[in-house]
Amino acid sequence: MIHFLVGLPTWMLIRTFGILSYLTLFLGMSLGIIYSFPQIKGHKKGQVLRWHTYANVTGTCFALLHTVLLIIDTFMPFDWAELVIPFTAKHNPILNGIGTLAMYGILLVLFTTDIRNKLKRKIWLAFHLLSYPIFALSLLHGTLIGTDSKQGWAILMYFGTAAILVSLTVLRFQFSARKRQLKVRSSNL
Repeated sequence: MIHFLVGLPTWMLIRTFGILSYLTLFLGMSLGIIYSFPQIKGHKKGQVLRWHTYANVTGTCFALLHTVLLIIDTFMPFDWAELVIPFTAKHNPILNGIGTLAMYGILLVLFTTDIRNKLKRKIWLAFHLLSYPIFALSLLHGTLIGTDSKQGWAILMYFGTAAILVSLTVLRFQFSARKRQLKVRSSNL
C-alpha cells in the first residue's frame, strides 16, 4: 500500500485538488449569493440551495484531499503539525498558514450550517458571512503559492472568479437596498 501511495503523481493531484476545491467553493459561494436574489423563488430556490450545499461540501472534500496529499508528497513533504497548526510550515509559512486558516474557516462555516437550527439567525449569519474572508484567503493562497498561478489560464481563473463574486455581491446589496426602500414606502402609506 505504501508503494502505491508513494507512486501516485502526488504533486499533480495536490495541484488539481487545490484548483478543484477553489472552483467548487467559488461555485458554492456564487450559488449562495444567487439564492438570496428575489427573482429566485419556489422550486428554483430549492434547486439553488441544493447545488449550493453540494458544491460547498464537494469543495471542502477537495480541500481536505489537497491537504492530506501533502503528507505523502515526496518532493516537498509536510508533517501533520505543519498542516494543522497555521504558520508553522517550513516552506512559505505565511502563505501555507493562510491556506490552513481558510480550511478551518470552511469547516467552521459547514459545521455552523449543519447546526443552523440550534443557532440564532444572527449568529448563524455572522458565521456564514465568514465565507467572504475565507474566499479572500483561498484566493491569496492560490495566487501567491500555487505553482500554476503565473499561467495565463490561472490568472484569468482567479481574476474572473473574484470579479464574478464582487459583481454578485454588489447585485445582492442592490436588491437588499430596493427591498428596504419598498418597505419604508409601504410603511409610510
